[in-house]
Amino acid sequence: MLKMMSNKQGGVTLVELMVGSAVGLIVLAAVLATYISVARSASEVLASAKLNAELRAAMDMMVRDIRRAGSWTATSADRGNGDNPFTRRFGSLMTDINILDGGKAVEFAYNGSFLGSTEGTVFGYRFDDKSIKTLQCNIDSTQLSQCQTSGLLTTGWERLTDENNVVIEALTFGTLGSRCLNLTNGGQSWVIATASTLPACDPGVANYSATTNDRLLEKRQIMIRLVGRLKDRSEFRMVLEQAVLLPNDRVFNVPAP
Repeated sequence: MLKMMSNKQGGVTLVELMVGSAVGLIVLAAVLATYISVARSASEVLASAKLNAELRAAMDMMVRDIRRAGSWTATSADRGNGDNPFTRRFGSLMTDINILDGGKAVEFAYNGSFLGSTEGTVFGYRFDDKSIKTLQCNIDSTQLSQCQTSGLLTTGWERLTDENNVVIEALTFGTLGSRCLNLTNGGQSWVIATASTLPACDPGVANYSATTNDRLLEKRQIMIRLVGRLKDRSEFRMVLEQAVLLPNDRVFNVPAP
């Protein structure tokens, strides 16, 4: 005779179920915490990279252009004369690198067209309305007024950075580190040793020593400081500083006062 065997199916007690649920919740919480941490870190890396890319692109553009200041296509006779049309500091059209608005703007010129020794372009960068603005105007008879020193801060400026993405908090230019060498007076030289917006060969700087018709050589250096932040995440803020040594020295004779 067959004997029926009955197998009882084991279950879990309420206590075991609660313990298992608690362990599962702990594991799930740990997984969620890890995910949130990774997601937050990734977001911060992306935000930092975005800010760095925006500010670095603007800085690189300014540095690249400023290094060209005073560059010109000249004949040997022009160079012998030494009157570089893109390093002049007299008259209403001041083409030498010039720091304006208390250090918030810079303008300069170079022979960007490569069409002739006196044809070129005046460029500028300035801090205005939480953004960097740029200026470009051709040196010719039809647009000369736009390039006049008196009008450089009033017209022709366009936004370089988008204030909807990056807010520029500060942009300053200075001449710290620029040096002037008097070629006539025994090679005497002096350096801009403190923050300044004046060129090294300006009579207003400390230790200036030159008289009318002295031959001066100016080795120009522009210090740029840029501060910006993301508009939608103000905790992401970055400061960039760079010294720009101009390869084209300024050589001129001291004009009569």
